[in-house]
Amino acid sequence: MKKLLIISLSVLTLAACSEQEAYQQTVFEQISNDPDIKSYHLDPETVTQCIVDLSSKKMAGIVPFEPMRKAAYEGYTKMIGLKKSEKPEEVLQELREYFGDAQGLADAHRNYSESYLECISTVTHRTLDEQEGMEEEAKPEIAE
Repeated sequence: MKKLLIISLSVLTLAACSEQEAYQQTVFEQISNDPDIKSYHLDPETVTQCIVDLSSKKMAGIVPFEPMRKAAYEGYTKMIGLKKSEKPEEVLQELREYFGDAQGLADAHRNYSESYLECISTVTHRTLDEQEGMEEEAKPEIAE
């Protein structure tokens, strides 16, 4: 019985990981092409990881392998790729079904947007702090 439970949990975890990886890859593709990321010379991987971690905290479901979380990852992945879709009306309708209704979709979009903005801000400040620290170290000390 214990073996069956462990195997079941392992399969569910692996399945959820694939949805999370697809979401992370979609976010990375969006971030990699973002002009703000390029102009501030931010690491797209760092920003992507921050967005995925932060937005995941407010997704449906408690743990990654839960069916609700799996559906949330799929929905967020489709939501981010909506601009690239050939049939955006159909995808939009599908997204409403993923998130329950238009309000659920709006909440998911707000969660993603807030995560995006917070992560850009956090990583930008961190990068600027690191640059300032490097400039301070590079300055010669003046002897009095």
